[in-house]
Amino acid sequence: MKETIKLEENLAVSQNLNDYYKEVRAEFQRHLQREISKESKDIAPLIEKGVGQGKQLRPVLCRLVSDSLGGDAHLAFECGMALELIHCGTLIHDDWLDGDRFRREAPALWKELGPRTAVLVADLMVATGSLHGAISLATGKSLARCARNLTEGAIADFTDKENYSESVYLHRIKRKTGALYSTAAELGALISPRTDLALPMYKFGETVGIIYQITDDYLDLMNSLITKTPVGDLALGIPTLPVTRLTRHSKYKPSIEKFIGTENADEIIKNVKISDAQSIFEELIAPWQEMSRKFLEEVPDSSTKILLEQVPISFANELIASDRV
Repeated sequence: MKETIKLEENLAVSQNLNDYYKEVRAEFQRHLQREISKESKDIAPLIEKGVGQGKQLRPVLCRLVSDSLGGDAHLAFECGMALELIHCGTLIHDDWLDGDRFRREAPALWKELGPRTAVLVADLMVATGSLHGAISLATGKSLARCARNLTEGAIADFTDKENYSESVYLHRIKRKTGALYSTAAELGALISPRTDLALPMYKFGETVGIIYQITDDYLDLMNSLITKTPVGDLALGIPTLPVTRLTRHSKYKPSIEKFIGTENADEIIKNVKISDAQSIFEELIAPWQEMSRKFLEEVPDSSTKILLEQVPISFANELIASDRV
């Protein structure tokens, strides 16, 4: 989309991080294909269809944390495979529940295979991912907590509508987007010699997920303002922080209150200026970027730690760059 901003240039993805991402993602894809090929001839094509062609940011994050803490690359990829299969499995469920007909510009799996087969493939992927991530009791529990958090977050999308607040929103996205990123970083520590850093790594990953989700919600708002049509959560009537924080401008309070009360976004789309939405977005992510650095303080200094420090904003920039209306 032409009118979205790019985050501050000095915080944008560095060439070193970009190179690391491309190299590790390619390695991970080879690992993924190799492991899927070990499945039966009936199962392997279904898992391949379910995985699709995502950005695979979470497996790369898991490997980067592991590399920063002296972990094992193969185990990091096994955990990355667990994350990717669980993530993609939940997306198949989400598409069916939400009635979304397309995923990444291709027909959603439930449209291609039928709802029954698609849901069963999703279940298979979650189970298969859990097996790959069962490296230790700690990694198994981490993935189980992640799956539960994802489900609770999806439920909260709709049950939280009536008692929305900023704290409710943050709690919800910690259980949704934050759960996958926090688990990715935690797993990177759990398969390294520095298991003592599992908790700060979990919190670091959580900030990555929060920034990523705020960015995603901001893009829904921006696309709605540009196209003059409700997009994403605005179309579903789900309040998000980039929208509700606009009440900092008193002139937008009636439009926001009407949206929360009626789920009708027409007045927001009509009244909100793009420049105001952009400034609110920048204000929202700044403290989370600062917080993310604090969770890395105990990570030993290295070239990979420098890359870790760039991850929160860089991943958000990747989302902005790939956004299409």
